[in-house]
Amino acid sequence: MTDALLRAITRSVSKVNDTGHRWGSLLTLERPQPNAVPFLRTLFQNLVGESASFKWLPIDQLGEVVAGDSAAARDVFIGGVIDTGFGLVTLVRGNFERITVPLSIFRPSGTSKPDFTRFELNDFGHSVRFGKYEASAHFILYESDADYRKRMKKKQRAEESGFGASLRRLRILKQVPQSGFAGISANTIGRIEGGLVEKPHGTTLKTISQKLGVSAAEIESY
Repeated sequence: MTDALLRAITRSVSKVNDTGHRWGSLLTLERPQPNAVPFLRTLFQNLVGESASFKWLPIDQLGEVVAGDSAAARDVFIGGVIDTGFGLVTLVRGNFERITVPLSIFRPSGTSKPDFTRFELNDFGHSVRFGKYEASAHFILYESDADYRKRMKKKQRAEESGFGASLRRLRILKQVPQSGFAGISANTIGRIEGGLVEKPHGTTLKTISQKLGVSAAEIESY
């Protein structure tokens, strides 16, 4: 199929006389012929899966990640290749960027020890597995990508500010369980603390402030 693709591109380029044009990204689910690889690398901005040892996400998961939200895709892995001789693994993110990390970051945890001969990806790119050992994409990116760390810290600061986060800190300080607010379900309190609903008002806000023994305006100061 890649041979046919190359021939079609050659015909297209010759017609428009644009030899400098580069196409988008090419994901090869099966390894192309070795003599085609240099041309594919030249013609496409990204060539993924050209190595015989390259591992992909399961095909149904791969399609969903690639067709989904691009911002979310950059924080998961769609494939990769491992080399135990060099002690490295290169992982391809959902936006086709690559990162290479040393295998030494995958330290044994309890009874779980990485078996680098059994490398695979799963959970829609959220996990990388080496046998029974599993590492999250979050862990790998946090260890290796400064931009990812910056984004995660910014997100954490946002989650730690606002009414919900303040309510949670104050509730724990006052030793009040989520189920301790009369007329308000524990689920509702949990959603408020998690920032899943807007800041409460009216009777709900009054009930919360009275139970915690502070004014409604003071809650966000905690």
